[in-house]
Amino acid sequence: MATNNSVTKAQSESNEVKKHQQILTMIALMTSKLLGENTYAKSSIFSERMARGGQLFLDKPIEQSMSLAEFKLSKEVQMGYLVAVDDLRSVTLDQVHYMSLWATGQSDDTIVNRAAGNAFSIYLAQSTDQKKFVNGYKTAVIQFIRAIAGENGVVAKVTSAFQKLSFADAEKLANDWFGSVNGYMRGASPFRKITDGIDDPVDERIVQGLFDEVNNGYLTTHSFGDDQVPLLGNYIYSGDDFSDQTDLPAMMTQSLTDISLSETINLFVNGQFSEVLDLLCSLELYTFVYQFVNAGRADLVGMPVTTATDMQQVIKITGSQLTDIFERFGLPATLAELAANLPIIDLSNAGTARNASQQNFQQNLSVVMDNSHRPLINDRGETAPVNYGFLEALHGLIQATYCLPILVRYTVTRNQLLAQIQAGDYTESRNVAPADFNIASSLGDYVEQLARFQVDQLIPIVERGKDDYDGLNQSGSPSAFNHLMRVAPQMRAVNPKYAEMSKQTKKLYYWLYQSSFASEIAAADRVQL
Repeated sequence: MATNNSVTKAQSESNEVKKHQQILTMIALMTSKLLGENTYAKSSIFSERMARGGQLFLDKPIEQSMSLAEFKLSKEVQMGYLVAVDDLRSVTLDQVHYMSLWATGQSDDTIVNRAAGNAFSIYLAQSTDQKKFVNGYKTAVIQFIRAIAGENGVVAKVTSAFQKLSFADAEKLANDWFGSVNGYMRGASPFRKITDGIDDPVDERIVQGLFDEVNNGYLTTHSFGDDQVPLLGNYIYSGDDFSDQTDLPAMMTQSLTDISLSETINLFVNGQFSEVLDLLCSLELYTFVYQFVNAGRADLVGMPVTTATDMQQVIKITGSQLTDIFERFGLPATLAELAANLPIIDLSNAGTARNASQQNFQQNLSVVMDNSHRPLINDRGETAPVNYGFLEALHGLIQATYCLPILVRYTVTRNQLLAQIQAGDYTESRNVAPADFNIASSLGDYVEQLARFQVDQLIPIVERGKDDYDGLNQSGSPSAFNHLMRVAPQMRAVNPKYAEMSKQTKKLYYWLYQSSFASEIAAADRVQL
């Protein structure tokens, strides 16, 4: 009989694994549609876990927690559970990462110490059966992590909401979201620090806007997609919760707060989880446009290298190159690095600050803090960066969602202009006005105007190429053209920093140089984009 039960259990587990893999495969297909198949294939965040059949966003499956029947058998287990619930009231983002490691089977002392809260060690020392106490504590941790990162957890639901957005939805999201953030930033640098937001009308407006992002951020309050609900929304947990299933005497629990696991999960999701995504992703979108999508970024015109003008083709090609584009821009690789790069979110000196240490969002979201709200220093004398763990995958998806339509709109416009140049219909400057996102009616219009302006600045290369060919003196190789860009005053004026440009951008410049005579030279000598 025991053998039959074992076989049945094994079959059941096998079926669960197959079902789990089918779900992950479906999510993979949706992700590839948005990001492009090559980008998806390169993503270690998704593909490695898919190959192993692991839990979504986690390296390993979440362990099975004890049943309610087992839970009710031991007062030490119940005590551990309630202590965990009490600790979870003040859980930190860095702590959640270590909780996920513990919940997936990694239980060395370092991980447990980083995962457990302040009350854990105090009550553990008083326990008469420490193993059962730890099992009860870990049960609450597992249920918490399953609610956040499990198959049907918060991260999976938010991910699904983003993946369901059509390209048109993503474009509307990028336009409206940027418009919302720029409503209070209005072109201000995100790399400066607020000193006293109450005496300066500009800073006061920015401070209020940033606090609004924390309390009622864009993703939490605005509806998108077919469902027309906020992408984050107001979460209400309805999963396993043993908080009211204890039978402990009042004297054992009187020092613990009367709060349930469900309440702690709701507090975390609707609090820290939503706050960090709304604040950091909002400022990241603004910073991406402010820092990288502007006339000063001469390399933008070479990303990605394609002359396609069909929208769907450009979406596919751009999506396949997003990883490389982000690396070439030098975008922050993690949420902690992003926060560290944004002095504007340090509101500790703002005139409206009520709790300076807690309102230094730049510090609090980039480095681990100790119990006295001071940066935690490791044994090498360095501050420890916050490890956002599985939240990085969600951050990457959000980033790709708003970056893709921006880059696609730029690329389509640029390529239409390149087609006009190739056809000989665009050979002289059109005196295109510089782009300004504070003047443009939308982010999309700004990006399109930027593409027109940047291409127009390169027309002197087209003119020089025609003149050189007519004079039988054209540069016949990339190295000769590179030399021309360095020594000819007319060409240096186009881009004094040409030597610093990427190979792709230099190739595009040479393509422009050859555009008027490309059809008259050997195919082997023509630049191919």
